[in-house]
Amino acid sequence: MCRELKSASNVDVIEMDAASNNGVDEIREIREKVKYAPAVAKKKVYIIDEAHMLTAGAFNALLKTLEEPPEHVMFILATTEAHKLPATILSRCMRFDFRLIPTEKIYGLVKKVYDDEGVKYEDAAVRLIAKAGEGSARDALSVADRCMSCGDEVTYKEAAYVLGVSGWEVMSELLSDMDSGSVGDALITLDKLIATGKSVNLIAKELTSYARDVLAVRSGGSGCVVAGEDKLAALGKDAEKYSAELLVTVMKAFSSLDTELRYSVSPRIVLECALAEACRLLANDYTTFAERISRLEKKVDSLHSGAVVPTEKVAAPQEQIRLPRDAFSCWGKIVTYLRQNESMVIFSVAGEQDDVSLSENTLTVFATGEAFMTLSSPEASEALSRAAQSVHPDLKVAVDKKSGKVDMDGEIAKIKAIAGNAKLNVNKR
Repeated sequence: MCRELKSASNVDVIEMDAASNNGVDEIREIREKVKYAPAVAKKKVYIIDEAHMLTAGAFNALLKTLEEPPEHVMFILATTEAHKLPATILSRCMRFDFRLIPTEKIYGLVKKVYDDEGVKYEDAAVRLIAKAGEGSARDALSVADRCMSCGDEVTYKEAAYVLGVSGWEVMSELLSDMDSGSVGDALITLDKLIATGKSVNLIAKELTSYARDVLAVRSGGSGCVVAGEDKLAALGKDAEKYSAELLVTVMKAFSSLDTELRYSVSPRIVLECALAEACRLLANDYTTFAERISRLEKKVDSLHSGAVVPTEKVAAPQEQIRLPRDAFSCWGKIVTYLRQNESMVIFSVAGEQDDVSLSENTLTVFATGEAFMTLSSPEASEALSRAAQSVHPDLKVAVDKKSGKVDMDGEIAKIKAIAGNAKLNVNKR
């Protein structure tokens, strides 16, 4: 039965590409055909590839069939973007997620294929092919097949040429140029790479990947690095030369360029600007600069925690607290105290007032309407008194009705009275 299903004459397994057949008409055709029993097999199977490409109307047309499918029919929806499928569809399916294959397993698979075919190869080349597969055995074997046609032996150089990638030596050279802060040397190295036909996006990706490998070796994680002995030796030397901060900065700077490079009218300029900026940041004084920042951060943390930071000068005796003569300065301190220590209602009302005056030791706040009523309440008066004491022991706060402006409460009352009289007159008539 399996051999028959594999043959071209098979009519019981139907595969449909939803990328090009994503309309309602195609789904209606399927609904018409599902009623017919399979010709040979026990089940009739419909495989819908790239299912997320179906339109909303097509999904709705398929929904009824998925809810109550005939016993002899099975649907398989294949997609790389399951999150794009409607919840109504997902709830009626059994979900199976296929994970990426580890690079080491793909490496072993490519080696086995080459050994079975009697192909000579370099270990570094096979590792590069396995890494290029990015978790897909099919993609890795496709690259391996292309490399076989390049010569009698699959070398690292030929594999890199087929993949269009640069050698790790050039990435190490670029890293060295950035560490020294030599913008000119870095641009010359980059120009040589681009002149060989290398993709600007790929160069940024490879530089990020190389910095990541160096950081992994530096941190003791060389087991997660796919590389030959010669590259591992070079990574070890670079790991001793560069700090973790420098490597992380390089990774952040170039891994974030993907979208910008994709939509830029001049991707090369974007990459050159990022390279020049990295050289400026990662100059020879980078470590000293980082240490200075670290010291400042520790000092700020100690101030926040209340710890005493030693200084070279002896602190002068604390002067007697003086009452500020600026009304807005006093009120600002009071509002800050209310925000930190009192209820949100009192703070919110107080924070909205902008008319204050200071006479002798009394700060007067002018308010209107509900704000005046709130600030005049016993609870608010006590809170304002506590806030005033925090500014100066002799400071007092008074709340007064704002004058010189329209009394909105009075105006509203007048309008209501006029409306009421007009309604009364109408009823009389």
